[in-house]
Amino acid sequence: MEQNEESSHEEKKETSRWKAVGINLAVLVVYTLICKFTDGGVFLDAFFIAIHFTAAIITSIIVKRWEWVLSAFLVLAIGFSTCVSFLDMPNMH
Repeated sequence: MEQNEESSHEEKKETSRWKAVGINLAVLVVYTLICKFTDGGVFLDAFFIAIHFTAAIITSIIVKRWEWVLSAFLVLAIGFSTCVSFLDMPNMH
């Protein structure tokens, strides 16, 4: 019985760790879409990505969890590639 409870606790802990990554990626999608379909453009998106990356790195230092570092670098990589694609795509207005 105790082993089953420990296993359940470990699964919940693992799921909660991945929530940080998922929430960060969802936030990235939201402000990227807002920047794409408004007059903000690629420079505002790059500004948000820089702030998001910095905040995730600072959070990882404070809470000492590696999933925040993973989130930061995923935001940086996906955000950079999105900015590059914004520059290549014609305006969708």
